[in-house]
Amino acid sequence: MCGRFESKKIDQIVIDKLRERGLPVEVDKDIIPRSTEDIKPTEKILSILPKNETLFVTKVNWGIKFKEDSPLIFNSRIETIKEKPYWTKLFSENKCIVPMTGYYEWKTENKKKIKYKIFLPDEYLFYAAAIYTINKNKDVCASLITTESNKFASQVHHRMPIILNLDDALGFLNDPADLNLKRCVPYDNSKKMEMELAL
Repeated sequence: MCGRFESKKIDQIVIDKLRERGLPVEVDKDIIPRSTEDIKPTEKILSILPKNETLFVTKVNWGIKFKEDSPLIFNSRIETIKEKPYWTKLFSENKCIVPMTGYYEWKTENKKKIKYKIFLPDEYLFYAAAIYTINKNKDVCASLITTESNKFASQVHHRMPIILNLDDALGFLNDPADLNLKRCVPYDNSKKMEMELAL
């Protein structure tokens, strides 16, 4: 996880939710609203990042690539972030959140890989914690932070994204690393998750 996710008709919803709280919001003029049910690495993804005392809503590249021949890092393990200084610095200084309505995993059943969508039935929209870099072309490139799966998600995969509600997502953008590390844990087993076959 997470190699695909869903972002279904959320662009304006995200903006409205931030403005309802009276938060200073800047919206990238180049955003083109779209409904995407199967977002892949390297594609543009909706993201929110702090910018000069405002929340900047923009589209960023999904995946960090340091060199032409280096692998695309579209997920970053929280364990690596804790252990390696470069990633720890990104976690402290270059944080963003990625709104989504579900994410996908594949489970091997009868020697076939079956695609499932995992989502929160009581929350249409949730936020994934992420970090970003800015490449030589001045493009913002983000990587989703993952942790070990909770009991429910482990039925399909051993990793999952850091799933946050809006309050914790906003806290993630503003709080220091020590507080954010406490947020970067598997989704609470007591909260409801569901999965369905994805066609």
